[in-house]
Amino acid sequence: MHWIQTTSPYAYIIFLQFSQGIVKGPLMLAMGVHPAVSSASSACMILFTSFTATTSYIVFGLLVPDYAVVCLIVGFTATVAGQLGLGYLMKKAGRNSYIVFSIGFVVLLSAFLMTIQSLLSMAEGEKHHSGGICGKGD
Repeated sequence: MHWIQTTSPYAYIIFLQFSQGIVKGPLMLAMGVHPAVSSASSACMILFTSFTATTSYIVFGLLVPDYAVVCLIVGFTATVAGQLGLGYLMKKAGRNSYIVFSIGFVVLLSAFLMTIQSLLSMAEGEKHHSGGICGKGD
């Protein structure tokens, strides 16, 4: 099986989560929603969309169980570490601004990494074309 076919379900779920957190979190903050409410609402939306996407891949037989277990463990560990670390900082400082800073950091990091990826692709001379992730291409 080609590596794109085995990793595309996980990439879809990861990018879906990033896009949900990058778009909805700052949007709700800009609307004046309390940072804790914005963060919790984004997390719930990510949970439901990830569950739906994962279920779709299971139903169509595209989910590789070995990778799914690794992704589950990494995701769970990162979530617990982030929750405990951010909770500790907020309790110690008594400020909710750390939530806003963490959302801003994720947006900045993703913009930086996308720029690096684009520059590397241009340096290698890759042609960009529209089409599906598993499409045949040129």
